Amino acid sequence: MSTAISIHHFVIIPQEERETYQRLKQLPLRTVSYNTTLLSPSKNTIPDNSQKKSNEAALILIRHGESLWNAKNLFTGCVDVPLTEKGIEEAIEAGKRISNIPIDVIFTSSLIRAQMTAMLAMIQHCRKKVPIILHNESDQAKSWSQVFSEETKDQSVPVIPAWQLNERMYGELQGLNKQETAERYGKQQVHEWRRSYDIPPPEGESLEMCAERAVAYFVENIEPKLAAGKNVMVAAHGNSLRSIIMYLDKLTCKEVISLELSTSIPLLYIFKDGKFMKRGSPVGPTEAGVYAYTKVRHRFYCSTIFIFFEFSVLDGSLCLQRLAQYRQKLDDESLKK
Repeated sequence: MSTAISIHHFVIIPQEERETYQRLKQLPLRTVSYNTTLLSPSKNTIPDNSQKKSNEAALILIRHGESLWNAKNLFTGCVDVPLTEKGIEEAIEAGKRISNIPIDVIFTSSLIRAQMTAMLAMIQHCRKKVPIILHNESDQAKSWSQVFSEETKDQSVPVIPAWQLNERMYGELQGLNKQETAERYGKQQVHEWRRSYDIPPPEGESLEMCAERAVAYFVENIEPKLAAGKNVMVAAHGNSLRSIIMYLDKLTCKEVISLELSTSIPLLYIFKDGKFMKRGSPVGPTEAGVYAYTKVRHRFYCSTIFIFFEFSVLDGSLCLQRLAQYRQKLDDESLKK
């Protein structure tokens, strides 16, 4: 026996994007079927909360799928734009990769592209729980058990939006074409704004400033959930997630600026005994996959080009220099689009 679920998502978008969004609405409505014989977690997946140890929990980090402004090569930052058709497909694919991992609570930014990614990922989940956005952030999260019955809680997953998980604010650069911005301010200046740790663009945030709010929110609101044995998914943005990974992996400011996250590729951590352990980027519901970044391994994806650097601690400074050069090359190619 199988059950079909249809999910509609409504978005308020800027006037200039209406035409593109109308095309997205032409996409066929997705119906997801679940075979009840497949609902039992495999032996390779994380066990149910009732079976796992109370001091162990899963943390899933997902960067949102491609947005309309990503596709147009515009600086997006905190501007609220929805996903493209490709971004929708990426989010659905991400959901397939984590479909057997129990999820107790979801945290997202306050931006629609991150919330859409979380919602679309959940329609693939084997448990068929309905994601419900809670407003007023942690205040509503605290009253979850008081407002909903036990049966309702078993059938749904709370989604907690937080502005602290928003993308880095790019200030005066937001909405500008990256190529035109390089021509206006100079390629080196734009590279410095984008890839330095502590230098913000005009009226914007540096990565350091983004990290201050994102990591503080993670420590105060998300880590306690993990400590209580709850499995957590965080759907956010490149820079807010880089900031969190910097905290989890104890990266330096030089290492984090070389960290590149692909859209809608889930990263899995296990929180146990107060420590975070990397468990990879799942390529399927029963496969561990490969982690995207560590202190000794760097993986970058650029279109169909794949380059892999591996180095020992003794060669770290040399490799970081080469990574910076490669990062500059990627930026140059991005600005030409």
